[in-house]
Amino acid sequence: MNLLVWGKTGKMGKMIMTMAKEDPFWHQVQGISSHDDSDSYLLKPDVVIDFSHPTALDQVLEYAVKRKCSLVIGTTGYNEKELKKIEEASKSLPLVYATNMSLGMNLMFSMVEKAASVLKNSVDIEVVEAHHNRKKDAPSGSARTIVESIEKGLGEKRSHVHGREGQCPRNTSEIGIHSIRGGNIVGRHEVSFIHELESITLVHEAHNPSVFAKGALEAAKFTLEAKPGLYDMKDVLGMEPS
Repeated sequence: MNLLVWGKTGKMGKMIMTMAKEDPFWHQVQGISSHDDSDSYLLKPDVVIDFSHPTALDQVLEYAVKRKCSLVIGTTGYNEKELKKIEEASKSLPLVYATNMSLGMNLMFSMVEKAASVLKNSVDIEVVEAHHNRKKDAPSGSARTIVESIEKGLGEKRSHVHGREGQCPRNTSEIGIHSIRGGNIVGRHEVSFIHELESITLVHEAHNPSVFAKGALEAAKFTLEAKPGLYDMKDVLGMEPS
């Protein structure tokens, strides 16, 4: 099978290419960036993995749809309009879109949803995420998915408060979301469910970014056997839907 990695100059793109070349499953592995002429590439990919930038989305989707190859998107920072484009493209090809490719993080999504479904309105909920100082978007895509999972468990949308300053007594119908950027932090996500008498805190911390590259390659293999449609890492990992 042939693999094309979109975002060859980025840290994740380089890591995925290195790991894929060590895996005999892949016959050819090639990288591309949005500045390259995609039509000049001789490789006919069976699957494309995209870890580039939200501005490359139209180019990535057009490439995959035109060549009828499956697609894995690990880029984050999309708006609602761009997410609709991803959903539309998945009608014609197998497409995995995930804000986090690791097993542990996807377990985290399920656990916060379960906790929220039990605790409901009895707790205040705070989400804190930390990443390296080069990360461009905030809050992280994974933090956004955490909040979505919490709201799914609650059965309702809540207002989102990004940081606090000045006179700001807490409203029980809000979710606090806080972003930390510094050094070489790979990724840390913490969710606190705070009751007047006790608290529950769930934490996931990635120690090495290779965990995301490994997940992306597993997702790529998954798409090769999948029918057209939109999938996430729960599908790839065989986790029971919540």
